[in-house]
Amino acid sequence: MRELRPNTYSLWLEHDVLRIILSRLTLKEAVRMSILSRRWRCLWKCYPKLVFTRATMRGSNAVVGRRKPLRTRFIRGINSILRQLRSTNLNKFVVKFALRKRHTSHIDRWIKFSATSKTKHVVMDLSPGLKGSSKRDDMYSFPLHLFSGSSGSCVRSLSLAFVYLTLPPDLHGFANLKKLSLHMVTITGELQCLFPECAVLEWLSITKCRMVGLSIGQELSRLQYLCVKICSLQKLDIRAPNLTTLVFADLMVPIMLHEPLKISEATVSLFSASDCFNYVCTDVVNALSHVQSLSIYFQINTKVQGFVKNPTRLTNLRHLTLEINIAGGPEAAGGVLRLAYLLELAPLLEDLVIHMCCFASATHIWEPSVDPSPLPPYNHLKTIRMTGFYGLNCQLELAHHLLRNTASLERMIIDPVVGNNSFIPSLKAAERYMRDGRALAFAKLWRKGFDGVLTIL
Repeated sequence: MRELRPNTYSLWLEHDVLRIILSRLTLKEAVRMSILSRRWRCLWKCYPKLVFTRATMRGSNAVVGRRKPLRTRFIRGINSILRQLRSTNLNKFVVKFALRKRHTSHIDRWIKFSATSKTKHVVMDLSPGLKGSSKRDDMYSFPLHLFSGSSGSCVRSLSLAFVYLTLPPDLHGFANLKKLSLHMVTITGELQCLFPECAVLEWLSITKCRMVGLSIGQELSRLQYLCVKICSLQKLDIRAPNLTTLVFADLMVPIMLHEPLKISEATVSLFSASDCFNYVCTDVVNALSHVQSLSIYFQINTKVQGFVKNPTRLTNLRHLTLEINIAGGPEAAGGVLRLAYLLELAPLLEDLVIHMCCFASATHIWEPSVDPSPLPPYNHLKTIRMTGFYGLNCQLELAHHLLRNTASLERMIIDPVVGNNSFIPSLKAAERYMRDGRALAFAKLWRKGFDGVLTIL
């Protein structure tokens, strides 16, 4: 191999250092640096990170004039910049602005530039603002075909928001895709058509998308993170043996994860105005029997309702957080006391947090049950925290049951302040409810001999 002459080597080194410096600048700063020398004047045209948002495109006013509408300035600003750039290997291409179907010709041109430049990280977020229109029939249709073949194999992460996505059965591309995010995307065709090409997918988020169900027959062997929120699914069926984190927020639908033995953390939020306890004790427990840390948001009624006992156990569960909306009359307690059975399914549970949101005030006088519950003690439970404690019969009964049946309890905290993110009453009513809850906790629990481990805030 021929040895480089000193001057050639120094020029190569200088060029390499300049590209490193360039990658640490914003596009606006890189353009300004182009006036320093002839080398910089050409170098900025190979800028590796193109991020077009309201914030980054403010400087485009000087190009198209200040009297043009913001959307026009944004589009023309991007077109002006892309005309001056060279199609080269891009690290990132980001467009975040509320654009619609009528802007298809411009967006197509940008995406074609991104595909030709073999971009690694692509973000196309056309979500409307707080006051913008969210009519789905005015969505832009994302051209997946532009990323077929070698163009798609360069993409490592893809994030789409507020677009149409048509998935043909013969799709070819995204062989190296590791991260996929879909938000407010209307999907036509089977989503699983995308995944045969995504063998190395590690991170998947699908939120507020229109789709019948998420059923993927192929095994996603490298998938570690899965988030599915507000998609009105009929079923969640996915094979991901190495899944470690699940975030699910939807209706009470069948969840089939096919033995995710490595899952360590899960968050489940159930949107239903009815009692969800049976679903939690069956579908959720069956799907997440290996989880170590679990958070569940659901509604429960104060009145006793029959439920089927589940032989499945949460054998690895150590940390459990329950965010519950308590509905029903304040005099009933049996419905909420069913939570004690849920704890029985987690024999190694160590930390319990219960955030409660009540829709009634404490109006009845409660006395502890004379006959203790036959449930076995919770031998490993060490810390308990209950928030939103208004002193309802069901809350007092549950707290008393836990204090009485927890053999290794080190500390139990009762906090009248609502820690749930659901409905909160008016400030005046909340102050009264919290005052009553605090007084009842002192009167009914503190004086029963539990002051050694009990803390009332």
